[in-house]
Amino acid sequence: MSPQESSSIGKPVQTAPQQIAATIKELIVDGTLAPGDRLPPERELVEEFAVSRPTLRQALRELTTMRALTMSPGRNGGYRVADFSPSELGTSVGEFISLSIGARSLTAYQLLQVRHSLEVLSARVAAVERTEEELAELEQAFPDPAVYGDSVEEARRQDLAFHRVLAKATHNPLIVGFSSAATIAFNQIPDTARQQVLPGLLDHLDAVLDAVREEDPDAAAEAMVRHLQIDDVFGPRPTTAGVGPEPETPADA
Repeated sequence: MSPQESSSIGKPVQTAPQQIAATIKELIVDGTLAPGDRLPPERELVEEFAVSRPTLRQALRELTTMRALTMSPGRNGGYRVADFSPSELGTSVGEFISLSIGARSLTAYQLLQVRHSLEVLSARVAAVERTEEELAELEQAFPDPAVYGDSVEEARRQDLAFHRVLAKATHNPLIVGFSSAATIAFNQIPDTARQQVLPGLLDHLDAVLDAVREEDPDAAAEAMVRHLQIDDVFGPRPTTAGVGPEPETPADA
C-alpha cells in the first residue's frame, strides 16, 4: 500500500504525505471510517503505508489542520475522525471572509450580496420547515423597541438574533453554517462601512414573521428582500467589475 507518485499528464505530482492524507480522506468519504473512529497506532500505519514515521506524521498533521481528524494525547488518545457538522462552519469561514475583506480581495458589498441571498433562502425554507416551537422562538426573538430604544447597536443585535433563529428553523445545517459565517464577517466590518441608522433598520421584518407564521414561502422571501435592501446599507452598487476597491481616477482625467 506504499504511496506512489502520480505521473499522469495534467495531474500534479503528490508527495507521499499528500497521498496518505488523500487515502484516509477517501476512507472517511466512503464511510469506511466514521466520525469518532480511532485510527490504528502510528506503528501500524507506518507499516501499512510503507513510509517513515515523519512522513506519516506530516500526513496526519495535514488532516488535523483541515479538521478531518482530531488528536488527543494519552494512552487512550491518538487520532480520531472528526465529528463533522456543517453548522459549525460559521467561525472559520466567517474569519476567512473578514480577512479577505481586510486584504481587499473581497468587498463589503459582495459579502452583503451573499448574506442577502442566504437570508432570503432562510425565510423561504423556514416558512415551510418551521415547527410551532420555532415559531414561538421567532416571536420571542423579534426585536422589541421597548428594549432597544434609540440604540442602533441594540436594535442590530436583536435583528441578528432573529435571523439566527430563522436560519435554525430551516433545519438545514448548511444554511445555518453559511448564514453564521456571513453574519460573523458582517459584524467585523468597520462601522463607517455599514452606514446604518435606526430608521429603516428593521423595516419589513414584521412581514417576514407574518409570512413564516402563515407558512407562505413566497411572501416570506419577498418580505426579506424588502427588509434587506443592500443599497440602503452600503450605498449604490459599485460600477467596476471584479473585487476590491474601485481604482482611483487620475487627477488629469
